[in-house]
Amino acid sequence: MRRLLRVFESDTLREKLLRWVLLPMMVLLVLNVALIYKLGHDSADRRHDRFLNDISKILLDQLRTNDGVVEFNLHSGAMNLLSADSKDQVYFLLQGWQQDFEFGHADLPLPNVKISDRPVYYLTNYAGRPVRMMAAIIPETDVHSGKVLVIVGKTLVLHDERALEWMWRILPEQLLLMLLTVVILWFGVDRAMLPLSKLRDEVKRRSSLDLSPLPEDDVVAEIRPLIHGFNELLGRLDASFALKRRFVADAAHQLRTPLTGLKAQAELALSLQNEEDIRHSLIQIRKAADHASHLANQLLLLARSEPGSQDQMRELDFIALAKATTEAWVPAALHKNIDLGFEFSGVNGRMLGNATLLGELLNNLLDNAIRYTPDAGRVTARVNVSGDKVALEVEDDGLGVPEAERDRVFERFYRVLGTNQDGCGLGLAIVREIAYQHNAKLSLQSGSNGQGTLIRVVFTRSPNLDVGELSGSYHVVY
Repeated sequence: MRRLLRVFESDTLREKLLRWVLLPMMVLLVLNVALIYKLGHDSADRRHDRFLNDISKILLDQLRTNDGVVEFNLHSGAMNLLSADSKDQVYFLLQGWQQDFEFGHADLPLPNVKISDRPVYYLTNYAGRPVRMMAAIIPETDVHSGKVLVIVGKTLVLHDERALEWMWRILPEQLLLMLLTVVILWFGVDRAMLPLSKLRDEVKRRSSLDLSPLPEDDVVAEIRPLIHGFNELLGRLDASFALKRRFVADAAHQLRTPLTGLKAQAELALSLQNEEDIRHSLIQIRKAADHASHLANQLLLLARSEPGSQDQMRELDFIALAKATTEAWVPAALHKNIDLGFEFSGVNGRMLGNATLLGELLNNLLDNAIRYTPDAGRVTARVNVSGDKVALEVEDDGLGVPEAERDRVFERFYRVLGTNQDGCGLGLAIVREIAYQHNAKLSLQSGSNGQGTLIRVVFTRSPNLDVGELSGSYHVVY
C-alpha cells in the first residue's frame, strides 16, 4: 500500500505512466460498482413487480357475485402465498369501478399518474415502511361494472436483499479482474522500462571523457528519436572538445615560441658586456614580448567570440562603428605610407549586433590588410547597405591569397607561407567566429582587377528596425 501511495507522489516516468492508468481505472471501478448496483436493483424491481402482478391476478380470482352481491373469499392457498415471505408485508385493495364494493386496505396511497388498464408501479410509504406498489384497472366479468381497481403493495426487505445479493455476486469477480489488471500493468510497465533502466546504467557507468554514441536498437521506438538526438549532441560535443583540445595544444605551442625567445634573449643579455649588444638583445626581448602579448590578446578575443561567450546583441549604427574603427588604423597606415580609405553608401546602417565584437572583426580585417600590403599600397573599407543586407568589405592591393588556400586561411594558427610577416594566424579565425555569431556570410576573393584580396561579410538585419534613407555615396581617404 505504501508503495502504491508513492506512485501518486513520485515524478519518475514509470510512476507517471502508472498514475495515468491507475487513476482512470479507479474511476472506472467506481462507475462499475454503481452500474452493478443499478443492474441488481433493476433485477430486484422486475422480480418484485412480477410478484405484485401475480398476486393481483390471484386476488381477482377470489371475487364472486352471489345474488347480486360481490363477495371476496381468500382460500387457504392464496393466504399461504400472501404470507409466504415472513420478512415482508403484503397490502392490497380491490375496489369496484362504480364504488359498489371494496376489500382490503382502503387507505392505500394512489399513484401520482392516471390509472389505466396498464399496470403502474410506484414507490411510496405505508404504515411507516417503504413499499413498492402496483395499481391498475383490470377487466373482471364476475363483478357488476366489469372493471376492478386493483392496488397491491409489498415492503422492500427481500427486494433490497436481492439487489445486494446481485452486487456481491458480481462485484468480487470485477474487483479480482481489476486487481489482476493492475498487477499485470505494474509488471508490464517495469518490463517496458527495462531498456531505459539499462540505458541509465550505461550512462552512469561512463566517464566524463566517453562521448561515444548510446545504443539505439534496444530502446522502444518512441524513445529512439530522443536517443538519436542525444547521440548527435554527443557527436557535436566530441567534435567541439576535440577542437578545443587541438586549440589548447596549438595555443601552448604558439605561446611557447615567444616565451622561449624571451628567456633566451634575457639569458643572452645577462651574459653580454657590450652596451650595443645588450641593447640589441633588449630590442629582441621587446619584439618577443609584443608578439606574446598580441598572441595572448588574440586568444582571449577568440575565446570571447565563441558561442555562449558573446555579450547581448544591441541595436547599433554599423556605418558609424566601421568609420570610427577605420580611423583608429590611420597611424598604422601612415607608418607604411598606405592609402587607407573608407566608403559607405545606401540606407542607414542600423542593425542588431555586438559592438565590441564587430569592432574587433573589422580590426582584424584591417590589421591583416595593412600588415600584408606592401608600402605605398592601398586598403579600402566599405559598408554597402541595401534593403535588409549590410555588407562590409575590406580590400587591399597586396599579394593576395592563392585560391587553393582561401578556405584554410580561416583556420586557427594557419598562415600563408612566403609572406615574411609576423603574425599568430588567429585574425581571420576570429573574424569567422564573430561572423558566425551574427549569422553573417563570410567570403574571400581576389580584389579589383584580380589583384590583392577582398574579404566580404554580409549581415542580415531585422526588418523591424526603423531605418531612413541616405542620399549619395562617400569616400574618405586618410
